[in-house]
Amino acid sequence: MSANAKKSMTATIALVLFGALALFAGEKWLWALIPAAALVWY
Repeated sequence: MSANAKKSMTATIALVLFGALALFAGEKWLWALIPAAALVWY
């Protein structure tokens, strides 16, 4: 597996985990999750 594919897969998994955490944690955690997701996205 190439390095780019591993990076892409890791970023995808991280974003999915952030989304699941946002669903379960509620609105009070969005202030931390949105910037973290933006850092992973870019």
